[in-house]
Amino acid sequence: MCLFNCVLPAALLILAVASTAQSDDKKVLVPGEPPLTQDMVDDYGKLAEWRFGPALAKAGGVDRLRQMVINDWKNGDAKRQKTVLADLKWWREDYPKLSPAEKDQLSAKAPSAAPPSNSFDAIHLLKLQQWNDARQAEIRAMSNAQAKHHETMMFIIHNLRPTWRLEYNPATGRYDRYGQ
Repeated sequence: MCLFNCVLPAALLILAVASTAQSDDKKVLVPGEPPLTQDMVDDYGKLAEWRFGPALAKAGGVDRLRQMVINDWKNGDAKRQKTVLADLKWWREDYPKLSPAEKDQLSAKAPSAAPPSNSFDAIHLLKLQQWNDARQAEIRAMSNAQAKHHETMMFIIHNLRPTWRLEYNPATGRYDRYGQ
């Protein structure tokens, strides 16, 4: 009975600590200051769906937007990160406080809420950013391939060089080999 009374509280304590550690642990997609978490990306996707509606699907959808946010964090684009953080702050803090009538009014009148008259330009800009991201990834891949090629060539050169040396022996009139 004493064993049961000692083991049960310890087991419950371990389970409680493990469950709080799991609930506090957010999935970090990109480390940094601040780190980009899965919650942030999901909320930004919801915000973009609300703002752009069907125009977002034409530009690649929420998944492409999420990938662009992740790329911005990986590339260290501070200006874009500040914009995303400001939008997230508004979405998380101010948007839930709005009444349904205010939400409808905002989505109908706000220039960034409904697809504006220059939505074609916004979509075109998103596509250009997608192409730029793809090109940057291609350049990084080529650079990595060139660096790997250089590393391989240096390894080959290092392994081909002789481990011995030749010295002229005036007594014999020949070159003698020293080393391995």
